[in-house]
Parts: sequence; C-alpha cells; structure tokens
Amino acid sequence: MLLQSILLAITATFAAAQTITPAQNQLGRTCGFKIAPCPLDMKCVPDNPYCPELNKCAGHCQFKNKYDSCGGFTPRPHNCDKNHECQDDPRLPPNCGLACDVPGICVPKEVHYCGGFVGLRCPDGLFCYDQLDGCDPLHGGADCSGICL
Repeated sequence: MLLQSILLAITATFAAAQTITPAQNQLGRTCGFKIAPCPLDMKCVPDNPYCPELNKCAGHCQFKNKYDSCGGFTPRPHNCDKNHECQDDPRLPPNCGLACDVPGICVPKEVHYCGGFVGLRCPDGLFCYDQLDGCDPLHGGADCSGICL
C-alpha cells in the first residue's frame, strides 16, 4: 500500500512537471547569439531575413505550432471551421481572453488530453497546456489535466 502511494505521488509529480504553464510563456523574448534558448514549445525566429544564422544574429521566440486566430474585437473577426472551436489561448499569460474581446485560437474539437494522475503524454510535436479551467497543478491541483496543442 505504501509503495502504491509513493508511485502515485511520483506519477502526479511527473504529470504536473510536463505541463507547460502560462507562467512559462516567453513569447517574443529575445534569442539568438548563443544566449538562452527558447522554451521547448517555441522556436527562435531570426529578426533579420538576411541573417538567418541565429548563432550570429538576434531573433525572437515564437510558438512552434500555429493556430488560426478567431473572435475578439477586430474589424473582421475570424470564425473557425467545423472541425475547430474558438477558445482562449492557453499558451498565453492569464487574461480575460474572449470575455474581454481578446482574440482566441481555433482549437481542434477532438483534442488530445494530457497530464492528470495518469500522466498522459502528448503525441510528438504537440505540447501540454493547462486548460485554463481553474485547476492549477502548481497550486494544489494534483489531478489537473491539460490539452495538447
């Protein structure tokens, strides 16, 4: 019984550790010049198209996976196709999102779930993000699941 409890605690710790939280968001942060690399879910994009060598030139961090923008208070708000739904972007820092007319992203309706007690992992190329549902794995929510984007 004690061994099961220990294994369960370790599994929950690893599940929470693999979820990328908005606090880790560093969108637009400077990279290149052999300085600190971008987080795992981002890539360093050169600032100057004539200098693509990031060891010699500056760049900025961008998300690896792109999703269409939707909703928000824009002159021509975009709608998602039938296989996607418009949601707040869980990759961005906490804000009031669509409720305050901030554009969201088109998230697939059949999304993969990750984290939780089971420690589900995302398919290759996708990253685990908190669902912005009030459950925070870093503040007492041991069984928080996320979505793979």
